[in-house]
Amino acid sequence: MGIFDRFKKQDPAPETSSAPETECKPFGPNVLEIAKLISSGDEAVLNDVSACIENPADWYDACREQLFIRSVPPDESLEMVQWLTLIDILEKYGWVCKPDQKDKRTDFLHLVENLHGFQAQGLSVDPAWLDADGNIPAWCRALAEKWASKGVRMASIDIDSYVLFPCPVSQLPTLQSLAEEIGQYIGFVE
Repeated sequence: MGIFDRFKKQDPAPETSSAPETECKPFGPNVLEIAKLISSGDEAVLNDVSACIENPADWYDACREQLFIRSVPPDESLEMVQWLTLIDILEKYGWVCKPDQKDKRTDFLHLVENLHGFQAQGLSVDPAWLDADGNIPAWCRALAEKWASKGVRMASIDIDSYVLFPCPVSQLPTLQSLAEEIGQYIGFVE
């Protein structure tokens, strides 16, 4: 090494990336499969979810007012628009419900009993099963105990509030895996 070698232009150090080593998959296929599983293949649900997946920017424009009400900013990623729209579509067609933390037991029961999945799976609920002073996790725990013989529990799609649906226990691992692959979460409430 010569005396002037230290003054030679050095190759810059490679930049380190803050991006994860593995990228999330595109949301579309997973969102569609999640919609199919939760809605038992409801054609109207799948048509709307497919339309959103095919062109989320146009879907955002068409649903701008609804997304604005939900506080979804115009610069939100199109993948997140697909995820949030999935929830809106499932709710619109009666496959999920979004109870409020302040809901009383009667409000919670009304929402749950009117879900298509509740009806399709032949579930029942007795108000006496749920403590009137309880909350959503406690009520879901009580339902899990009562529905154990049917292999069903209340699950939730993770956003800033509860998005509930009755879920066959055997189906949850698939839903969790599909959600996890796109950086989202679905799990049992209790």
